[in-house]
Amino acid sequence: MQSSGQPEQRSGKRKSIGKRKLSDQGEPSQPQPQRTISEVLSKNKRSHDSLPSKSSPNSKRSRFSVSPSRSSPVHAVSPNKMYNFSGSPPKNGAAFIRAGTTSHTTSEKSSAVNGMNTRQSNFSPGVGPKKLVVKNLRAGPRVNHEPYFNKIWAQLDEALMDIFEDRKPNISLEELYKGAENICRHDRATLLAKKVQERCKAFVAGKLRDNLVIRAGGGTDVDTLRAVIEAWSSWYSRLITIRGVFYYLDQSFLLHSKDFPVIHEMGLIQFRSYVFADKSLKPKILQGAYDLISVERGAETRIRPDQSLLRSAIELFHNLDVYNSDFEPLFVSNTKKFVTAWASEESEKTLASYIKNSHDLIESEVERCGFFSLNRSTKQKLSDLLDQYLVAEYADVLLREKEVVDLMVSGNKSALKQLYGLLTRRGLGIKLKPAFGKFIVEEGSNIVFDGDQEAVMVIRLLRFKQQLDEIWTDSFNGDVDLGNTLRDSFGHFMNLGKKSESSGGTDNPKTGEMIAKYVDRLLKGGLKALPPSQADAPLDDSFSEMRRQLDQVLDLFRFVQGKAVFEAFYKNDLARRLLMNRSASDEAEKEMLVLLKKECGSGFTHNLESMFKDMDVARDEMTAYNSMQKQLDRSKRLPMDLNVSVLSAASWPSYPDVPVQVPPSILSALRSFETFYHNKHTGRKLTWKHQLAHCQLRARFPKGDKELVVSSFQAFVLLLFNDAEGGSLRYQEIQESTGLSDPELKRTLQSLACAKYRVLTKKPKGKEVESTDEFSYNAAFTDAKMRIKINQVQLKETKEENKTTHERVAADRHFETQAAIVRIMKGRKTIKHSELIAEVIEATLSRGQLQPPDIKINIDKLIERDYMERVEPNSYNYVA
Repeated sequence: MQSSGQPEQRSGKRKSIGKRKLSDQGEPSQPQPQRTISEVLSKNKRSHDSLPSKSSPNSKRSRFSVSPSRSSPVHAVSPNKMYNFSGSPPKNGAAFIRAGTTSHTTSEKSSAVNGMNTRQSNFSPGVGPKKLVVKNLRAGPRVNHEPYFNKIWAQLDEALMDIFEDRKPNISLEELYKGAENICRHDRATLLAKKVQERCKAFVAGKLRDNLVIRAGGGTDVDTLRAVIEAWSSWYSRLITIRGVFYYLDQSFLLHSKDFPVIHEMGLIQFRSYVFADKSLKPKILQGAYDLISVERGAETRIRPDQSLLRSAIELFHNLDVYNSDFEPLFVSNTKKFVTAWASEESEKTLASYIKNSHDLIESEVERCGFFSLNRSTKQKLSDLLDQYLVAEYADVLLREKEVVDLMVSGNKSALKQLYGLLTRRGLGIKLKPAFGKFIVEEGSNIVFDGDQEAVMVIRLLRFKQQLDEIWTDSFNGDVDLGNTLRDSFGHFMNLGKKSESSGGTDNPKTGEMIAKYVDRLLKGGLKALPPSQADAPLDDSFSEMRRQLDQVLDLFRFVQGKAVFEAFYKNDLARRLLMNRSASDEAEKEMLVLLKKECGSGFTHNLESMFKDMDVARDEMTAYNSMQKQLDRSKRLPMDLNVSVLSAASWPSYPDVPVQVPPSILSALRSFETFYHNKHTGRKLTWKHQLAHCQLRARFPKGDKELVVSSFQAFVLLLFNDAEGGSLRYQEIQESTGLSDPELKRTLQSLACAKYRVLTKKPKGKEVESTDEFSYNAAFTDAKMRIKINQVQLKETKEENKTTHERVAADRHFETQAAIVRIMKGRKTIKHSELIAEVIEATLSRGQLQPPDIKINIDKLIERDYMERVEPNSYNYVA
């Protein structure tokens, strides 16, 4: 919007020099155009220093006197080459004008005036510019602006009162704006700003504050807060209207003033100084805001929740710039009291309850900071406060070992995750190591030494390991230190040994034996041997599932330090699977061998690989033997099919010789193979292991013929009933004919007469076999299956066999330890006891870590056998 007091400027016209005058009525008069220097010079007949005696302000014209810098005639310049000047003349009445054109020489002739063309003389480069001096330039009489200011201010003042009272001003806002602008243009902006500020101050510090004080006296702190927020909202809307009226003042003067703030800032400062800072209002405003937060926390129940009011209160504190100075300290101080009391009460409850409630409290506090736009500094201070008074001050509560272990035993992963999250807020997550390690060792030891569930030990260990991995990854966020604790603690209980009858009185760890037996069941039965919860792989991907199961078992196997026990039992089981052709998958057998070779090296699997090679050689031998049999006459051929596996004694487990009398029909077949083998390989000796053999018999029963798959001992007993008189034999007769010892014979007869498939009957009836019992052919036997497999008792390891294996492993371990001691002594000659113990442990670590008492026992044995001698209480010498 253009003010009427601003000179008009139209295209094609020169700017006029002059000063706007105010008429007697207070209205600004129209500015009169001032003459240019050329117009003044054109009137050369007038006297330069003659002035009119009387002249009105509208008709007065200034006289100019031009004095050349040199005594040369004055030459008129063309108007289009003359400078134009606008604005008010200097107050001293004279102006010095330095022309931009070059001066002319004295020989030049006068130029025409009033725009006529003149002849110019030659240019003289050595002559400088002329200085034009305007003499006797007088300003008009100073106009009195006061009446106009008073008139406009009266209108503005009345409008302000209307705005304060929420009334519509009588004069349009446009006219008010023009009046305020005119005052500013008359250099009265300072006075106007001062008056506006005083009027606003009078309203805010007076009526506005007084009303709030009255309302605060009869209501709660929240009611006071609500009234102040409403007053601020109303005052802010008034400020917008006031700023619109005085926009020119705000932008042209206040924006650049150092003494006066802009209107919006002025209104904010006044509201903060006279309303918020009031002694009777400020405490109630701040406490009202905190009371609303207490409602959000659930600590205050007398007040109705009002989230919009709390959000408006926080916004008010931000607008008034009192958030950091007033609200935040009160908020942090009161929150400290609240958290301290809350934690003291909650700590008396269970650990799980304290963890959950603390976690929920922290989450709600952080969420509230974002929801209500609390400052980042407040959020940081609140976080530090919660960490200090919920975690650091109650670290002993959070780390109560028994309750932490109980959470792990119950599998409460969410509570453990929250517990770890709380502790890591103060860098205390590593302090969970003792409880975590104790839980692993206790639970693992219970599994390992649980004799009643020994058969499912590996399955329980796999589930326990999976549980620990889930706790570590999900609850403990994969913490490296806690991961090391998991590995160390798991390895500790896996290698614990306890002397028992099943381990032959040795303290060999039981885990190696049970892992070997679990692998045996897995490789014999395939996925069908797994519990239903584990055998969940699709049938078309059975090998992948088998590979996954073997990897899980090897994960346990890696924790076993003494792998000699596993090696011994795995070799026994592998021998049975190969000899009895019981492997579910040759591919799985080879895969397991590859995994063991990667884990333990080629030395560990050398004998196992030799066993597979022996089986291949044995098959070639039988192919050659069967070819020889086909070339014989029918009368000389064997009446039965024979399959013999010739094995090297060095690679296979050692089996004791069990005395037995082989029936003549079978013995003739064995002699035939011996002759064939000795003719082909001279100098070799065959030793028959009948307890490992199995047979397939065709039995004729009145209700149908059956094919019986039995062990060799079972077959020897059943063949006796072909020639038995009356179809029955006493126990003593069977023993005399077979030559079996009582344990072997009783187990064999029990499987034939007392088990599921009773092809023999026993008198008297019962589940146990006695030496006085009598056995007969069961003519009433029947079964839906044509091919029946009777449990091969000799294939199941007995307690004696387990004991023997453990004793053999322990003896080998002692021999290995003694050999290591001798090697060390031979190299060192003299060594101290502590150094010898350390070097022996390091030398035998690949086969499992030895305990110092075991090493000391072997040292004493070597001293008794004169391999070394004790020279001092703590030193030894090697005896050559």
